[in-house]
Amino acid sequence: MMKEMLKVQQRMLFNSIRSQGAKGAFTYGISALFILLLMIILARLTWSLASNLPDGLFESFLPYILLAMLSFILLMGIPQVFKNLYSAQDLQFLFTMPIPTKTIFWVKYIQSIVGIPLLVFLLFFIPALTFGIHGNVSILFYFVAFVVGASIVLIGLSIAYLFNLGLIQIVPPSRANELMTVMSALSGLLVYALFQLPNLLNDSSRGANMIENYQFPNWTPMSLGGEALFQARVGSIDFLLPLFFLLLQAVIFFFLSSLLVEKGFRTGWIRLSEGSRKKKKSKKAKSSGAVRHPVMALGLKEWKAISRDLREWMIFMPLGFFLIFPIIAFMNNGEGLKILIQNTELTLVIVQGAFLFIYAVFTGSLAAASIGREGPAAWMLSVLPVTGVQVALGKLWISWLLPFGILSFLEVVAGIFLIWPIHYYFIVLIMNAFVALGISSIGIWIGTIGARYNPNSPQQRNSVISSLFLLFLSYAYLLLMFVPFVLLIVPTEAIKLVESLKGETRGFFSFIVDNSAFLLDLKRQSTPLGISIGFISLIVISCLVTYFMVMIAGKRMDGGVDIKFVENKGNVRFKKNSISRKL
Repeated sequence: MMKEMLKVQQRMLFNSIRSQGAKGAFTYGISALFILLLMIILARLTWSLASNLPDGLFESFLPYILLAMLSFILLMGIPQVFKNLYSAQDLQFLFTMPIPTKTIFWVKYIQSIVGIPLLVFLLFFIPALTFGIHGNVSILFYFVAFVVGASIVLIGLSIAYLFNLGLIQIVPPSRANELMTVMSALSGLLVYALFQLPNLLNDSSRGANMIENYQFPNWTPMSLGGEALFQARVGSIDFLLPLFFLLLQAVIFFFLSSLLVEKGFRTGWIRLSEGSRKKKKSKKAKSSGAVRHPVMALGLKEWKAISRDLREWMIFMPLGFFLIFPIIAFMNNGEGLKILIQNTELTLVIVQGAFLFIYAVFTGSLAAASIGREGPAAWMLSVLPVTGVQVALGKLWISWLLPFGILSFLEVVAGIFLIWPIHYYFIVLIMNAFVALGISSIGIWIGTIGARYNPNSPQQRNSVISSLFLLFLSYAYLLLMFVPFVLLIVPTEAIKLVESLKGETRGFFSFIVDNSAFLLDLKRQSTPLGISIGFISLIVISCLVTYFMVMIAGKRMDGGVDIKFVENKGNVRFKKNSISRKL
């Protein structure tokens, strides 16, 4: 039965490729050409390193290569496995036939191998062959390289299946639409944690020799595979023991992934299929009788739309990459943390500069997404007695409050660890509030010119071009905040460093250095005057940008906003939805 099902899957694959015509053939051709080019580059790189790589560095570097293989399979494999197990179009038909669930599962498992796992294996094995040919290694190396590569692929794929089969039993069925986003986010965090593992466990005093000095735990697949490859390179029989334990781990993970088939595969598919159709009994909300202001009511409507869909919060997921893991890795270095605590003025500049960068990335995107979030329901706002400016203000205050609250909380926590003086908190909170306000207003305006509605990917509310334009305007706005940043955050002692850079910079950087020296000199001569100018410029710039952006965004809303609707098949259709009545 399994053989026949695999033949059917093969015919379905070929037919789907042929049905896409010339456009599909061109896409597959470009993809194959890119993969071939990548293999050639890796093969040439390993060819050049084969005869010059020291044994110590070769032995230490092997686990990192296997770690990269495992991480890439998890990153790309976890979402793909979820699609194969629970979103495939043939499952509804297969489950109605007298076919054992495990047979369907193993067909899906084998089908998953022909994809990202196979590509990762080839990207490892072909350079390994090149390395062996030019490095004059033992004949055992080729056999061991094949077995190690296949074992790592099997372990990664089995973990991806275990991850999906286990998580499907924890997440409520009512969250079925959000589960795919959760899978992608968790796989990204898992992979990032794997790559940060050496930094978290390694003593940073080793510095540049970390790769050569740091050793993975002996029981990990990366360490076992690296040891087997190193011993096989010189023809030593000692490769047998680590290779045996690596194969044993692959078999164990492969066996574990089969234990949850009945409960995690068929039952999970049924729970997901039925969960999205179940309707909760809604309780009648008690009305207080008070009528809210339109701006407040529109903001609360946005908050309810964001809070009830986990996928809306995925815009903050990269915060883990920007903040959480680097902070943990840095705190592992006690000496570096001690130096920073002793230089609070330096930490204020570094932390505030980093958070302003983060504000520019996230705040505007969240605000711009509020326009596309209306989607098919945009017509409802067009019949309400509200103006476009009121709609813009309603979306603005909640889009400003969320990132400001989250990021300010994180910055205050960082300040507590770094033992900041109490007045530092007031400075950063005031600056964050006004900076975030201006960026949010820019995002509202960008949302009126590049809104999209994709029910399957609510985190993608803007077109690519509008998102890039938003990022450009956000950093241009931060450039306007250069004056208050220097006057409020940078200490006057930095004037010596700034003046030493004069004459060594050209163009735009020379402009920055010269004006920084002027502002710091003004602050040194009269600190109260400098701080007053900093606060005034901060408030004036932010309020002017916010007023201008809200006015033009409201005007566009009064005239009607174009929202691009993305269908389930990925096609984009254009529809003009007015989200405010035309005045």
